[in-house]
Amino acid sequence: MSNSSDDIHRIKSLIASDDESNKSLGYSTLLHFQQHSAHNPSSIQSLAECSQSLICSIVTDVSDDDEEVAAQALKCLGFMIYHPLIVATLRVDDVNLVLESLAKLITTTKLKSACNLGAWCISVQQLGASCLANHFHSLILAIVHALDNPMGSLSTTFEAIQAVIKLAAQLSKKMRNLSHIWAPPIYRRLLSTDKRERDASERCLLKIRSTVIPPSLDLSKVIVKDMKRKLLIGTKNLLDQGMKIPAIQAWGWFVRMLGSHALKNRHLVNDMLKIPERTFTDIDYQVQIATQVAWEGLIDALIHCPIMASQKNTPSRENFHEEQHKLRHHNCDIEANGFSKSIKLIMTPLIGIMSSKCDISVQSSCLNTWCYLLHKLDTFVNEPLVIKIAIGPILEVIFQNGPDDKSIWLWNVGLDLLTDSVLQKCGDVSYQSTNQVRPRVSEVGPSLSGKCSWKQHSVKWLPWDISQLDFYLSMIFVLIRQASGIAVTCEHRSAVYEAALKLFISVLKGVQMDLTNPSVNYDCIMWCLNSLLSFMKKVCEDLYSDSSENCDLYYISIQFVDAISKELGPSILGSPLYKFALDLDFLDNLQSVDHVKHLNFQSVSCVSYMEKVSPLIYLTSLYFHLRIQLARQFPNSDCNSQGMYEYFKFLFSSADPLESLLTCVGLLYKHVQPIHLNIWIIVARGLKHSVDDAKCKSLQEVMSDSAGYSSLCHLLLYPLVVHSDIQNVGKYPILSERLPMLELIIQTWKSLYGFLSISEFRCSEATNFSEDICWLLIGFLDENASILESSTDINLTCKNMDLGLLYLSGNLMICILEQIQTSELIAGKIQCQSGGDSKISCGVENCLKFAARYMNLLRIMKVTDPPTGFIGTSRAASALACFVSCLHRKQDILLFLEIMTTPLLQWLSNKEMQDEGTNDQLQLMWTEILSCLRRSQPPINFGSAFLKLYEPLFEKTLDHPYPSISEPTINFWNSTFAQQYILDFPPSLLHVLDKLSRNGKLKLQKRSLPFLQKCHSHKEVHDALKGYKVTSKQSSTSKRVELLLDCRNHPEQKKAPLPLNLKRKRLELTEHQKEVKRAQQGRERDSGGHGPGIRTYTNLDFSQGHEDSQESQEDVRDSESILQMLRKAI
Repeated sequence: MSNSSDDIHRIKSLIASDDESNKSLGYSTLLHFQQHSAHNPSSIQSLAECSQSLICSIVTDVSDDDEEVAAQALKCLGFMIYHPLIVATLRVDDVNLVLESLAKLITTTKLKSACNLGAWCISVQQLGASCLANHFHSLILAIVHALDNPMGSLSTTFEAIQAVIKLAAQLSKKMRNLSHIWAPPIYRRLLSTDKRERDASERCLLKIRSTVIPPSLDLSKVIVKDMKRKLLIGTKNLLDQGMKIPAIQAWGWFVRMLGSHALKNRHLVNDMLKIPERTFTDIDYQVQIATQVAWEGLIDALIHCPIMASQKNTPSRENFHEEQHKLRHHNCDIEANGFSKSIKLIMTPLIGIMSSKCDISVQSSCLNTWCYLLHKLDTFVNEPLVIKIAIGPILEVIFQNGPDDKSIWLWNVGLDLLTDSVLQKCGDVSYQSTNQVRPRVSEVGPSLSGKCSWKQHSVKWLPWDISQLDFYLSMIFVLIRQASGIAVTCEHRSAVYEAALKLFISVLKGVQMDLTNPSVNYDCIMWCLNSLLSFMKKVCEDLYSDSSENCDLYYISIQFVDAISKELGPSILGSPLYKFALDLDFLDNLQSVDHVKHLNFQSVSCVSYMEKVSPLIYLTSLYFHLRIQLARQFPNSDCNSQGMYEYFKFLFSSADPLESLLTCVGLLYKHVQPIHLNIWIIVARGLKHSVDDAKCKSLQEVMSDSAGYSSLCHLLLYPLVVHSDIQNVGKYPILSERLPMLELIIQTWKSLYGFLSISEFRCSEATNFSEDICWLLIGFLDENASILESSTDINLTCKNMDLGLLYLSGNLMICILEQIQTSELIAGKIQCQSGGDSKISCGVENCLKFAARYMNLLRIMKVTDPPTGFIGTSRAASALACFVSCLHRKQDILLFLEIMTTPLLQWLSNKEMQDEGTNDQLQLMWTEILSCLRRSQPPINFGSAFLKLYEPLFEKTLDHPYPSISEPTINFWNSTFAQQYILDFPPSLLHVLDKLSRNGKLKLQKRSLPFLQKCHSHKEVHDALKGYKVTSKQSSTSKRVELLLDCRNHPEQKKAPLPLNLKRKRLELTEHQKEVKRAQQGRERDSGGHGPGIRTYTNLDFSQGHEDSQESQEDVRDSESILQMLRKAI
């Protein structure tokens, strides 16, 4: 410390000397000491303590005539006013003295070094702003003097420029106010032929940009005068000399400093625009890039958002919509003031460059300029006017070019900007915690492999409103259209499709927020939904004409439909308030095509072209069409069954799934082709899940609707319809290759049918699901059998008939038989054992009829080489045997015999019989039939009437060549008929009975017969079953009963008709017949005291002027009453 003090004391003595050499030595020593003290705190402290005495001497010597002394003194002064510790010790008077001396020195000295170092002192000083403000004008004049460089020293100019930068940082506002004084000497040098001057001036302007841009009015006026005088001419001259980059760089600063004043000098601006017109199209990429950067100057000059700039505070959520409304109101005024023209002027070359085939570096620079424009627009970037003329065109060009290896950065920037704009509404908006609407900021930054360093420009997005929906949809459409091109690679296409889908879902989330907002009116909702539906129609119909081979396009379209359906939800899309014309072209084409002309299913309806439907049905129809087209165009492609399953699950689980079900079934029947069976499988699985879900009560309730009930029944019939169409036979592979698909169809069918049957699904109390399904299947098989039987060449027709039809029918028959075994028959057995009233099951009846029709079709087609899993005669007989083993009620047993007699006779009459396995199953079934006859509850009366009804069966089985059939039959006879009194044996049985009785194998009947029973032989009439006429005449007063009964007429079917038009006939009684019937009530047994019998009446009862009135009356008696009495008799 003592050494430092001694050194300073010696330096002070030398400086105070009058000898120039000593003075010079003193400043030289001081300068060395200052340099050393920079790293020595004790030395700095010594300097600070002696600063006041040193400053006075230094300030005096800076004006010394000796250039060496003056220069050294200025260097020492610069250090004294630079170092913060020393500056802190300076008195205000000392500071004022220093500033006055420097300003005077710069403007008056004739020494270059003195002027240079004086400017340098100002550029390095760390003095307080208040002290500088007191001498601001004198300092500015001194700096301008140095900038003008009267002595031709380039270094002086550089130091003066540095002084400007320093003062701009310390006194920005004052510097801005006087920018028209000090800025011209700087910007004029931009046209200098000396590169060093140009570079120094541009670096200065870049550093003080915030001070001069936007320019003050005075600065704008000054530069307008300068431009008209010489700057414009100088720029053109520089351009003509081949110095294009310096010229356009200078142009950028000139137009930037014009600011808003440029709008008042349109002629000048038009003249100035002729310069970039030349450089925009220059062959040199560097010139083009420089022009892009300079174009930002025009953006600074023309783009001002006073409305937005005045809103410094972020609007609250409550005021946000009000602010948005204000902006819309100002929109007209802004456009009238030429704002839109300014944007169009700026955008014209940018759009041209992005649309051209120029170098990617030029396009990248252009994109950066465009992003700068968006940044300058501030939150006004969200306005529809700006989106229309500034954002949309560039994004469209970027997306049309696609993300190839060179332009991937451009594409990513465009996509990121668009995504940020969309997400501002539904992404990360912090409403809950701050109650403020925060603009989402897009940071657009570098670069191309590190070759260029781009500025980052933030773009402020606000939550968008529904009016911007069309813009977002149009951008998404451009993305999809570009990726759907023929030359696009799969990798590229997948990336773009994925990006488009994410963007679309984000848009839908924003739309959903608006549609659920109570303040949004009906017209707005209709417009919004119409825009979405029109967009989907455009994607699915317009693009497919050019991209029929693009499998991915179908997938992305399907995902778009799925996204709309799930994001907006059925509450909006399924509302009956919103109806739209179903303007899908494919429906118009389907109108003239009848794929089910061979069927007469009046209840299968389909949506029609231009029909008014809800958005959900519109989308469902479109989804179905896409799936159909995908299956047609790409039959071997992965159909993404899980996605389709999830969609139909969602569809059928909606609040009102009836219309969706009707639409799906109707469209399936419009496309009866094998390739669409996959779709049927998924529809059935989705429906099964929804019906099975306890939460989906709406679907269960809808199914009670007659239309829904009918559609569901026809949905189950669809696979058979497909396989019955002879036109489809050629479209099938061989049966062995189709077995996996057939098995999948069968499993799906069983799953849905089984659940609906177990859940007692029905439309009304008068309907039975199993019965109605079987009724449809019966009619279906009858039609196919009639086609075969009416054919002139039955062998050829059988060959053309698809074997898959039999494969499916047989398996469905087994499924229905098994289901009835586990439900209706078990329930019937329990009811029978409990003594309850039992009725004939319609499900059992129609199921047996279906089995009989299947056996008939099986017999006609004569399948010789059945595939694995095929239901032939053997398996059918086995299933029926199992079915018969579950029969206990007399009604069901007699019904089985009535329906299956014909197929049994056909099998038993076949001399060749079938293979051994088939024979075994037929024998088993016959054995089970005999067993169930024995265990019938109530017991069957094995009398002559029963024998006459089934004499063909007993004729074939009693004397059958196979002992396994004949022996059980003979045993059955001996235990049943042989225990009864048979008065009249059927003539056709006489030869068989005679043969077997003489052999001792068969007993005829009991030997004794009471006289009273013989007199009442008419009792056996009660053993007759429906469909047969039994007559017993012993005298002129004998009675005759003729049973006239429709095979489908049952007591439990007296209620309302089915929706499937299952009409049952019923004979009506006359008033006289009803009176006679009432007179007979209460008489349960005949005079012999035996079982119930048919009551007889005298001729007087029926004598109404006709001789045979009794017979005519009994011929038309109530068929249901007669049938019940006959069954009780048996």
